[in-house]
Amino acid sequence: MHCIVLAAYVIVVATVMCFHEPWFDEAQAWLIARDCSWREMILERPHYEGHPPLWWMMLAIPAKLGVPYEMGLKTINLTCAALMIWLLEFKTKLPEVLKGILPFSYFLCYQYGVTSRPYALMVAAMLLVAINWKNRDEKPWREVLSMMLLCLTSSYGLVIAGMFAANWVVRFVRQEHSLIRNRQRFAALLALLAAAVVILIDVMPAKDVYSGNFDISGMTQPAPLWMQICNSWLLLPAEALFTSTVSDTNLVFIGLSSTLLYTGTVSCLMWAPLIHISRRRHNAMLLLSSYTVMCLVFAQHFSMHHLGILLGFFIAVLAIDCDERRISTDDWPAWCITMADRFIGKLGARKARNYLITLKALALGAMLISVYWTINASICDIRYEYSSSRTVASFIKTNHLEQYRWMAGWTRINSTNASPDVKERINQGGYCADGKDCIDYTSWVSGTLVTADPYFKRTLMSNAYKGRSYISWEWCIDPYAGKQDIETWRSWGEPEFYDTIYQPFFFSALGYDRNDYTKIRIAETVTPWKDQRSRGSVEIYVRNDIYKNVLHSPDTGIAWPDGAKRR
Repeated sequence: MHCIVLAAYVIVVATVMCFHEPWFDEAQAWLIARDCSWREMILERPHYEGHPPLWWMMLAIPAKLGVPYEMGLKTINLTCAALMIWLLEFKTKLPEVLKGILPFSYFLCYQYGVTSRPYALMVAAMLLVAINWKNRDEKPWREVLSMMLLCLTSSYGLVIAGMFAANWVVRFVRQEHSLIRNRQRFAALLALLAAAVVILIDVMPAKDVYSGNFDISGMTQPAPLWMQICNSWLLLPAEALFTSTVSDTNLVFIGLSSTLLYTGTVSCLMWAPLIHISRRRHNAMLLLSSYTVMCLVFAQHFSMHHLGILLGFFIAVLAIDCDERRISTDDWPAWCITMADRFIGKLGARKARNYLITLKALALGAMLISVYWTINASICDIRYEYSSSRTVASFIKTNHLEQYRWMAGWTRINSTNASPDVKERINQGGYCADGKDCIDYTSWVSGTLVTADPYFKRTLMSNAYKGRSYISWEWCIDPYAGKQDIETWRSWGEPEFYDTIYQPFFFSALGYDRNDYTKIRIAETVTPWKDQRSRGSVEIYVRNDIYKNVLHSPDTGIAWPDGAKRR
């Protein structure tokens, strides 16, 4: 059965991958891998991206060898995802029902299988830690190398590996009253500490790197820490497998609501058996201490697409428990067994058996909720465009538009309807073209062309920050840098194509006449999230002479999204 599950997983993921259009995060990673030098990739970008460079280094092999974007990106991720499921199926002692369902759950199958990011490798690393946990004292280097891999996959991996290592040390010190009795283990842990320190230094945020607080509009305040921690315990576990009450947003933006009663109940129903099973195997401290620290560290930067990391953590702890002793009827609490005996005595064996079958069916149905999300997301990805990347690139290549000048809009923060963080930054001063009470950050441009850049040998944007094809997150460093940039761009004259939203200053600041441009829609997107879908579109401004003489020349071959014919 395990071979069938693995084969089915690879077939499903590979099939949906063929239809999936890579989105911004996938494009950003590929562009860093392709266009950065090894030095910049390893020593500089981590300070701005916030994660270790292993994923980019893996992508750099096909990217720098000239392998086509989607083929290289998806092959690497499919390999990591297949490794993750192979470990789960063949190397853990999880219950068979979980081995049959979990591979097709939303996060393991769709979010970390179809979309290409380092999280499949991260979950695989957590499984390796779990697999080697039982023999960690006899074979410490296997466990330490697994933890090092976990550290290299993500900054979140640093925290998880650190807590596993801390629990390991506390356990053997309590038992042996010595750190160095096992010399090999001591050397391995020292090596892990050294590696973790080096990785931590590598990912420490640079000064004024973008933190995400400017995403908050109006007077909305970030949720306080206590509220984020409350949601971490009562919302996130349920959202990982069973409930769909929030979209793919940041934890800091989620307040308390009435739905917390629902998700909190589901989360408690998850916590109760997991804690009980871990406590019977003396692993409750490993589970609870690790999760507590994770909640504190993840509070400011945790997004809902990271829920699969929590799911991977729960699976890893459960795998450790099952390696100690398989789950059986002996794990039922005594009070549950007593109640069951009374229940059987009152109803009779036959009725009780029917009720038990019903309960098992309900439990199985609950587990299949996440599989339904996978089916829904996969069908949506096959039928519609997940992102505009492939369509925009095809539009440009089909009409040979690479030869023209493309400009992208930049980022402006203003005091109108602003959050306190934005107002504080504006009060500190900065350049605001043709206006006041605002700052123009020209180093952070629109992301539409970034998602299309991997399909071309160089960036399409003539105003890309330092000529980089990827988005650089050091956009908050100099609030006055925009003055020189805007003056330079203004001297170039009107471009043929302009990727921006319509705000008068995006045209007036550069001396463009809005009447010289026609806005066209070149892509419509439908992005799935569990059982939800969000719609979007990509519109660009085309200079009128190009619109009439190039895009509307005979037999242009353009497949317009609305299906209408152009003359």
